[in-house]
Amino acid sequence: MEFLKKHQHLIPFIAAALLIVLFLPREGKFKYEFQKGKMWQHKTLYAPFDFPIYKTETELANERRQALSAVTPYYNRDSSVYYLQRSDLATTFRASLRATYNSPDHGELSQHNYYNLANKILPEMQRLLKFIYGKGIREPNSVAESYLSSPGATLMVLSGHLATEFPSEECFTPQSAYLYLSNRLQVMWSEGSAEQAFYRKLDVQSFLKPNLRFNERITAQALEQRMAAISPTQGMVSAGQQIVAQGEVVNTNTFSMLSSFRHEYEQRIGYAGSKWLLMAGQLLLTLLFITTLYLYIFLLNEKKSISFKKNCFLMLLVTSFFLLTLWISRTGIAGIYIIPFAAVPIFVCTFFDAKLALVTHLLTTMLAAFIVPNSFEFCLITGFAGFGATYGSKDVYRRSKLYRTAAIIFAIYCISYITLTLIKDGSLTAEWRIYLWFAVNAALVIAMQQLVYVFEKIFGFTSDSTLMEISDTNNTLLRMLAEVAPATFQHSLQVANLAESVVRQIGGNPLLVRAGALYHDIGKTNNPTYFIENQEAAFSPHHRIDPEESARIIIRHVTDGVTIARKNRLPEVIVRFIRTHHGTSPVSYFFRAYKEKYPDATDFSAFHYPGPNPTSKEQGVLMMADAIEAASRTLTKFTPESISNMVETVVASKVNGKMLENTDLTFTDISTAKATFKKKLQNIYHDRIVES
Repeated sequence: MEFLKKHQHLIPFIAAALLIVLFLPREGKFKYEFQKGKMWQHKTLYAPFDFPIYKTETELANERRQALSAVTPYYNRDSSVYYLQRSDLATTFRASLRATYNSPDHGELSQHNYYNLANKILPEMQRLLKFIYGKGIREPNSVAESYLSSPGATLMVLSGHLATEFPSEECFTPQSAYLYLSNRLQVMWSEGSAEQAFYRKLDVQSFLKPNLRFNERITAQALEQRMAAISPTQGMVSAGQQIVAQGEVVNTNTFSMLSSFRHEYEQRIGYAGSKWLLMAGQLLLTLLFITTLYLYIFLLNEKKSISFKKNCFLMLLVTSFFLLTLWISRTGIAGIYIIPFAAVPIFVCTFFDAKLALVTHLLTTMLAAFIVPNSFEFCLITGFAGFGATYGSKDVYRRSKLYRTAAIIFAIYCISYITLTLIKDGSLTAEWRIYLWFAVNAALVIAMQQLVYVFEKIFGFTSDSTLMEISDTNNTLLRMLAEVAPATFQHSLQVANLAESVVRQIGGNPLLVRAGALYHDIGKTNNPTYFIENQEAAFSPHHRIDPEESARIIIRHVTDGVTIARKNRLPEVIVRFIRTHHGTSPVSYFFRAYKEKYPDATDFSAFHYPGPNPTSKEQGVLMMADAIEAASRTLTKFTPESISNMVETVVASKVNGKMLENTDLTFTDISTAKATFKKKLQNIYHDRIVES
């Protein structure tokens, strides 16, 4: 327990390793790698036990489709429908006949002629109804119609316990029954005859009701029987039988045998007596992955070792994508390539750097490859997509760049998959679903970008989107700085421009250093007139107070700035710029004035800023830019030589004072920074440069 308290940063790594091992499938891992169309690189393989040859998912899917199309739907015949409709027809017919005869326009026909008419039409219509209901009228049902859509489809008609098979075209639908009855009646009597005129007054469609009811239960049972009859295997391999010879090209049949052997091997190892040894191996492998990431963070990047919360974030990403891969592999609800692994490097790049993003992505991919089929292919395709995502993740907070990155990811997935397909099969034939998964994958990368805000709030990170928001000069706090201390605001803008230019040259986050520069002097809003840039030429409030009090007021702008920043909920990373932009350097002017006034004094701690010194490249650049911009305002002549000497002097004072030793600025970075400062200042003051 004491160890964990002392090494708190290890807890996320340990928890992630245990969680991954807990959910790993308890089955062995096949020890041979193979691909269709490639040479078998291992020694000749013989079957150590009998095992079946399993059909591929494509073969099983085809057989299921065939079984589905071959299902015969079952219908129950309702004999009472015919008798009810026959009786209704007779009743309706006679009522219509009487109404016609009693109407004033029945013409010259006698009552005898009307009843003679009835004796002709009614029996014929009843005969036609008997024929139609004998064939049967199917009730409308979308499920049943899907079974009957193929040519030559049949249906089973149940009458009591007897089932009779009929071709589907011999039975009527309500629409076809009406057309048949209308056509037959029209053909029987000539156009304009009294018979035709009379039957047209009848609503013959109302006497056509379905008498074949779809029996969904029995049809489903028939489908289940057909599906159950599909065998998942297609033959056997006997113990001792050669599976593949060394150097032999893995063809389709050999690939089926190898895949079946792998499946059987992993199942038998998983449930054998070596289960605990298997778990031990899984734990060691998981620890190897997690430890590699830990060593990269804390050994290779010791100065940039990250906090407990950030460790939790990285392990959350690794564990979440592993569990998502495991779930999709087990359920089979979608292809494995639908998982947006490319989002991992984008998230890490958003809050950290590209190197850590690539390492995290590759380790996450390799860990997931342990539980997916064709692990080599998966690692290759997903790895390439991760490199593309890392490349495109710069400025990904911009919507256009985000969509461009998604397009890059989709293109890399497709190109990688097509390349491997050409190598394995020698053709471009591939399932269209794979490309659908790639497209959904790219879309999910775009959608998951919304999680950046959630991660910021949970883990206390700062994304480039947030830096853009707080760098807006219309921000309330910056507007206040511009109104209360306008000269300080202009100074901050100049420092921001200088620092941003340098960081773009030497590498780093330009948005971060710009935001830090804009707020680094926000504490001066409490006492703006005590700072020289905000003072009138003839008046300084420092003339009335002791040098020690002046130094205290000047130094306090750092602590005041921290208080103001936290009160306005600025990100902690911006607060660090406020705290470190002077480091532990002395307030030189008042320090010298104090020593002149009190030559015997020995305690000068009150004249030093509280620090700490900068700890990152961006903070170091801001410290130099702040001091150089302030010093440039003291120059009386703006020549290339005076600007160069001033920059050299200021930077040398920071280096000699060991202000930059905790940053990762190299000598090359500092040389590049000095050259950039000189060039920018010469551009700013070019109108004032005097030719010598």
